[in-house]
Amino acid sequence: MLKYNLHLISGLFFELIDTPEDKEYQVKFIEYKGSERLLLYEVTLKSGMWGKIPRRYLSDYRIEVWDGEQLKEEISFADHIRGKRVFLCFESSSLGDTIAWMPYCLEFKNKYGCEVIVSTFLNHFFENKYPELSFVGRGVVVEDIVAKLDIGWFYDKDKEPQHPATIPLQQAATNILNLEYKEQLPRLDFTPHDRPVQEKYVCISTHSTARLKYWTYWQEVIDYLTEQGYKVVEISKDDTDLQNLTPIANKSFPLVMNYLHHAEFYMGLSSGLSWLAWAMQKKVFMIANFSRKDHEFQGNCIRIVNERVCHGCWNDPKYRFDKGNWWWCVEHEDTPQAFECHFKIPASQVIEEIKKAGF
Repeated sequence: MLKYNLHLISGLFFELIDTPEDKEYQVKFIEYKGSERLLLYEVTLKSGMWGKIPRRYLSDYRIEVWDGEQLKEEISFADHIRGKRVFLCFESSSLGDTIAWMPYCLEFKNKYGCEVIVSTFLNHFFENKYPELSFVGRGVVVEDIVAKLDIGWFYDKDKEPQHPATIPLQQAATNILNLEYKEQLPRLDFTPHDRPVQEKYVCISTHSTARLKYWTYWQEVIDYLTEQGYKVVEISKDDTDLQNLTPIANKSFPLVMNYLHHAEFYMGLSSGLSWLAWAMQKKVFMIANFSRKDHEFQGNCIRIVNERVCHGCWNDPKYRFDKGNWWWCVEHEDTPQAFECHFKIPASQVIEEIKKAGF
């Protein structure tokens, strides 16, 4: 048996150790996609020499060590990491991204049979609910690992095999972790408390992280809901000038989650709070036309769109979102059509969806 050092930390790395001093081997880095065998890299190595490729996501990798025409050893990376320590590091601080990607950490552990250490910017949401995993804070150095996989939205083929804008948000994690994609809910650390509003009420969130996600006609919907006997609670941390809202003094996550828990439903934009409501298994009405209908979660969600106007630019690989430009509207910036994807969804359409859902 050959001795070697193999890991996936800042690239897929293989080193020969303690082989006969002058003995040369051909080492092949192989990826299998189904029955397809792809040669990624080939290098001649002696003892103490190493080869590396820049791939930072997991796939069905094999290392083949050849002695002339004889295959001396074939090492499956999936088998290699079984029983060892793997570090999964979230590179986004976004609430929505974190909620979307978290459930796949446990699926990864279950599939590969390894010890998994996780670092997110929001560990407190998950630590008590995932005893199968270990959590560390940001910037903590994790020792004795065989792989470090960064989970994020990457425009880099060495970090993510597909363009991230062209796939559902949750699939970014399954691509990087080499898992089959299927929508999954995370576990959240939440304990319900007393009902904060005695009358029936709904939660809304009118704010998000980019101008193109905003919607114009909230007041008409709030007035309609009020006429139907609902109190309306705005749970965004940002201030609002909208009227007929039930005030909420403290918008810390535990209290916001308690409001969501007792609400009849939630209505919002493509935002972290929408992902939070979905994770809490609330009915979600999402007003989102800038992205494709399959980009965010599908379960228990009524998606409100208008595909007769410009829409879906977020998922067009020709474009890359400029988060430094609040007025970014890639097709129609500085024209009367700017942000028509959302301002051409009328309040009447939203109200009709509420009625159809039985509220």
